[in-house]
Parts: sequence; C-alpha cells; structure tokens
Amino acid sequence: MDPIISCHWQNRQGAWALTVGHNGDGWELLASAPSWSESIPFANPEEVRRLAQALLDLPAEPEPYEFEWQLSRTGSAAAEGGPQPHFATFAVGLDPTDDHRPYLAYQSYYDLGRATGLGLEVICEDPPVDHLRAQAHAFLTAFPGPTRR
Repeated sequence: MDPIISCHWQNRQGAWALTVGHNGDGWELLASAPSWSESIPFANPEEVRRLAQALLDLPAEPEPYEFEWQLSRTGSAAAEGGPQPHFATFAVGLDPTDDHRPYLAYQSYYDLGRATGLGLEVICEDPPVDHLRAQAHAFLTAFPGPTRR
C-alpha cells in the first residue's frame, strides 16, 4: 500500500497507526494496533478526496466539527487466520467533550450472523494537524478528481 495520509503514534502498549493509501486499483484505510491491524476499502476516490478536504477544513478555533465515513467490505472475506470486518466507521473531528481537541477515530464491526461484534478501535487524539493538512494538500494536488462544470 502506498500511503497518502497517515498518523502514527506510540504509547506504552506499542505502535498505533491510521493510514490511507492507494492499494492496486482502490483506496484503503489501514488501522494498526499493537496486537493486530486490518484494512477496509473506501468506496471510491471521491471519498478519499472528501477526507482530504475534511482535514484541510479542520477548524483552528474550538467549534463543533465532525466528518464520518461508513466503510464496508463486500462478501465474507477471511484471511490471515481470522475474519475481516464487514464494516467500519472512520471519523475526523474536534471533540466537544474534551476542549475541542482534534481526533481521528476508527471502529470496525464484525457480522456474526444474528449479532454484530465490535472489532478494532483505533483513536488518534491530538494528531499532528499541520502534517495531516500538508498530506491532504499534496493528495488533492496529485489526485484532483474530475473537473466540475
């Protein structure tokens, strides 16, 4: 995967990351925790452009702000010894309950037939906003998308 937008951090448990990258013909979000990682595709490049724009638009002043994406994997893929998530949410925002600090948050869910189980949760609090904005700007410059008429 060729990473375009990434946030990496370390804590006493180990290394964590949220990375968006180009993988073959599509775009994927890779969520990594010390114990495991998983990836899930974006529906199309326009969704990645919306993410980049949401990062560029992240307010400098405390105010309500959140963009959320619903990501899903079709079919019941199983790989690397376990089930893959069928769907996940990914959000970029300012936390209204914590002084409007910026965050990136990922939560996956497993389809267990008659129930839904929680999967991997990865939350980046206080991400390097200036670095993410620079990555988002570079992405939008390299992949501007269709021109609007």
